Amino acid sequence: MKLKKFLPFILLLILPLLILATKQIIDLRKDAAGLPANIFIDTQNPGSNLSTSLWQNLSQGGEEPVDMIKPVIGQIRALSPKLIRIDHVFDFYKVDQGNNNYDFSRLDGVVDSILATGAKPMLSLSYTPDSKPPADWNQWYSLIKATAKHYSVEKKISGIYYEVWNEPDLFGGWHYAKDPNYTTLYHNTARAVVDGAGNAPYKIGGPAITAYYANWIKSLFASTARSGIRLDFISWHKYSKNPADYLADFYSLNKILSNYPQHFDVERIISEIGPNPKPDSWYDQSQSGVHLISIVTQLTGKIHRIFTFEPVDGPNPRSNKSSGWGLITHSSKGNTPKPRYYAIQFLNQLGGQLIPSNGDGTWVTSLSTKNGNKYQSLIVNYDQYQNHSETFPVSFKGLKPGAYTVTIKRYLGKTSSKKITIDTPTLTENIYMTPNSAIIIEITN
Repeated sequence: MKLKKFLPFILLLILPLLILATKQIIDLRKDAAGLPANIFIDTQNPGSNLSTSLWQNLSQGGEEPVDMIKPVIGQIRALSPKLIRIDHVFDFYKVDQGNNNYDFSRLDGVVDSILATGAKPMLSLSYTPDSKPPADWNQWYSLIKATAKHYSVEKKISGIYYEVWNEPDLFGGWHYAKDPNYTTLYHNTARAVVDGAGNAPYKIGGPAITAYYANWIKSLFASTARSGIRLDFISWHKYSKNPADYLADFYSLNKILSNYPQHFDVERIISEIGPNPKPDSWYDQSQSGVHLISIVTQLTGKIHRIFTFEPVDGPNPRSNKSSGWGLITHSSKGNTPKPRYYAIQFLNQLGGQLIPSNGDGTWVTSLSTKNGNKYQSLIVNYDQYQNHSETFPVSFKGLKPGAYTVTIKRYLGKTSSKKITIDTPTLTENIYMTPNSAIIIEITN
């Protein structure tokens, strides 16, 4: 009787514990659905050189019709950029003055700023004044030919990239299978670039669509394969917080390329990349940097270049949650670097030859190199839901027994070092990583 009397009070006391236990079981089951990491690195099988060109590219959006690169030349130069992409080339910088008269002075300023950072320009050849398809293809041909001649021949910029339009599925109402047809735009534009640039070194490609759409890619491959029109790179944009989405695009592209062997060596470019196409607080926080680092570990050897969108914020906040997509705030806010800026600097510490790095998990991924007299392993624990931590072993195999220095560099954190002596060919470190963190482990002797 006494027990029955106090049962409601007992239940009230233990209910929070039951809820907590249930939550822990749910969390454990959720984690159990993923694969934990057990990373082992083969130090004795160096392969091709790591291409830092994968991540050393930036894409500046059409925020305002001024030279947005000039105020941050020094800060951008510190990132060692290879290519910087700009769009709104014609409508922002008033190149076409009519009657086959062209004024490149405004655009020259932006291009000169890009060159001052140490990068080469990628010109996204867009837009007409109303963003609609060209009303006169002869006039468009003359404009593009003059542009290619000006930059590739007269200014002698070697290695410039010409991208045909920007997001044609969104701006201009282009289609891949009906009029106005993007392949018509591409063929007319490519022919003009070839005629204008002559024998100068350059690359041309497209379609720079808003996301990876297989039918657009197939259409461009098919039309250029039939016509013999030059196609040096294939490009698209990708905004997603899920790394699996980027890999899915890569596998789809490989499948398409199996039907177009003449294009198998085409350069694969994501000419805008980020966690979200819309304003997002991530762009002001460290998650965006960890996202970029994670993407690099998974796209190395698969994609040739990714272009981080964008170097500099626009002048006005896009929402009350974010100042913009930029690596650096707008000049009105001090041109201050944000966490994703430092992610590129962090990645730039890597170099040398790729070595096999196996045992990645669902959240923890890696990329390893032999860089001179040291072995480097970039390891990132990325979770878009920001709650997964993990402890796992990292083993460097094939080392000579002896004394080594183990250095751990932390993204946005401190560096620590210790000396260790091994009497077997394997050096193992047990690593604990908090949610959305990245490290570089360096082993030197």
